[in-house]
Amino acid sequence: MSLLDDVSIAVTPNGYKAGELYAVVPVPTEGSEEVTNGDFATDSDWTKTGGATISGGQANIDGDGTSYVAITQTNVFTEGIRYKVTVDAVITSGLGLKLQDGANNENIGAITTTGLYEFDFIATSNSSFVIGRRTGGTAFDSSVDNVSVKEYTAADMDVTRATAATRVDEAGLVNYAEIVTGSDIITDGDFPNGSTAWALNGWTISNNAANCSGITANMIQTISGSTNKTYSLTFTISNYVSGNVIPAFVGGNSYSKVYNANGTFTEVISSYSDTRFVFYATSFNGSIDNVSVKEVTRDNVPRIDYSGGGCPHILAEPQRTNLYPHSDNSSTWSKSNFTTTDNYATSPDGTTNAFRGVSTSNASLLYIGSTGSAGTNTISIYAKSNTASDQKFRFFGNGNTTQSSDQTVTQEWQRFEYTETFSFVTWGLAGASVSGTNDILFYGMQQEVGSYPTSIIPTSGSTVTRNQDQFSRDGIASLINSEEGVLFLEIAALSLTSTLEMLSLSDGTYNNVVLFRYYDTSSNDIQVQVKVGGSAQASMLFTLTDATDFNKIAFKYKENDFALWVNGTEVATDTSGNTFSSSTLNKLSLDRGDGNNNLFAKVKQLQVYKTALTDEQLLQLTGESGTDFYESYAEMASALTYTIQ
Repeated sequence: MSLLDDVSIAVTPNGYKAGELYAVVPVPTEGSEEVTNGDFATDSDWTKTGGATISGGQANIDGDGTSYVAITQTNVFTEGIRYKVTVDAVITSGLGLKLQDGANNENIGAITTTGLYEFDFIATSNSSFVIGRRTGGTAFDSSVDNVSVKEYTAADMDVTRATAATRVDEAGLVNYAEIVTGSDIITDGDFPNGSTAWALNGWTISNNAANCSGITANMIQTISGSTNKTYSLTFTISNYVSGNVIPAFVGGNSYSKVYNANGTFTEVISSYSDTRFVFYATSFNGSIDNVSVKEVTRDNVPRIDYSGGGCPHILAEPQRTNLYPHSDNSSTWSKSNFTTTDNYATSPDGTTNAFRGVSTSNASLLYIGSTGSAGTNTISIYAKSNTASDQKFRFFGNGNTTQSSDQTVTQEWQRFEYTETFSFVTWGLAGASVSGTNDILFYGMQQEVGSYPTSIIPTSGSTVTRNQDQFSRDGIASLINSEEGVLFLEIAALSLTSTLEMLSLSDGTYNNVVLFRYYDTSSNDIQVQVKVGGSAQASMLFTLTDATDFNKIAFKYKENDFALWVNGTEVATDTSGNTFSSSTLNKLSLDRGDGNNNLFAKVKQLQVYKTALTDEQLLQLTGESGTDFYESYAEMASALTYTIQ
């Protein structure tokens, strides 16, 4: 029997959308209809208050604004179950409608305009379904039809970050995790001869490019419906001679980056309240072509990361701030015996924004002034030799009183890092201990308060904060067996720290939980635990060889039968302890159940089984890829063509 016959939840680096990471198992399903007479074919099954009526195939909820009007159907929701609620509504006047479970105001959602609405709702009690007018002292006129409530079963994980974040893609490039949500809004971005889409104001069009001859002038295109959105901009500069060009939407509080070199460039810009897209030219002598502006979503997009090569993983990181306000614009940095050229070469993100740095002595310095706070800080940067030989540089801090060892830079891009504890913070790059010139390409200068570096946080004029990643899914009691099961992970810690980071099956609290945690990764320790009513029933510790490597870990829980398996070996057991009553556990989350102690790690596999697997199955689950086992000697002999004597 295949292990897939037993798995109830399987989450891997898979499909996603903003705010959601799709699970492989189970396939999302909808249950039977929980509402009777949702099409209002008859005046029955609903309790009407305050003058609500049912007629003509719809429920009418209207009045003078002084009384509460609602329709109610009892015994619709069951505690802990996730539902899909859909309502077709017409709002003629007033503040609209509220949907609730009978006890909490608008806890399902609100309807303020006419349309078909869909809500995702987890019931907090066994309760009724209520559709009523929203509170307000004005006359209201609303109606609903095609009301539906169905149990919705899926293990797709909810993802919350509320900021953009980068990852390494399958081509090995650093880029933002994003979803393109629209087509190109630029007309004639390839500048055909005779184009009238652009107001040129001194620019000219020829040879499929917009050309500026050293003047200060603005080339503008008006785009309807583009206000207050986020866009990914890509364009190419060619035939560059001198001056600067800045792409932006007119009216923004701050403009985008300044460009003054040949290359293809990509960045994200906001449109603010103006509908005009512009290239600001200051004594610019060069050409622009291949302009593309597409709406993108980056907030809450889960990150499928390929760093390290091979199969991808789900990346979950803590909140961090890049304290360097100009991660790639070295012209704003202070220099001593250090010469730099911005936008000199193609960087690890695939665009021409790597800067060249040439240090002429071991006293060379390239830095930004005080940027952090006293304590543990980590500085990191990508570097690549700009010559045929290896080059060297050093990190420094505390005004050059503390330096790293020489960092050897090869002909391949590598990310270098340095962590230290300082009494004050002035960080930068220094010349190596060797004499002579070092010629190096740099990209992605980053300084973080913390003991290890996280993914690149690009900056262009100010510090930028990336929020922590949070993954959870609740309302899935039907997918978790509270009495017995297996929690399986293929996972690697981001760093060896002493922070307690956890992953759990729970009831939304820390009192009833099946728990995995990095107990003390500074010592490579992990712990698994079952807590019932706040009391530990089973608890096992194990020391990994290296917590930052990917390890396969399975925790079996069953009354008086607990076991921890790591990389194909049973490493701990416990034969005394209780589990939970039926349907207690209803949440899977990368925290301890109540939103605290978030897990920050790289996750290749996350699986939940509804049965306590056998030792042979646990061996197969946690062993090396291709591990097989045989139920009997006869089966093994047959498979290996042995002759049984």
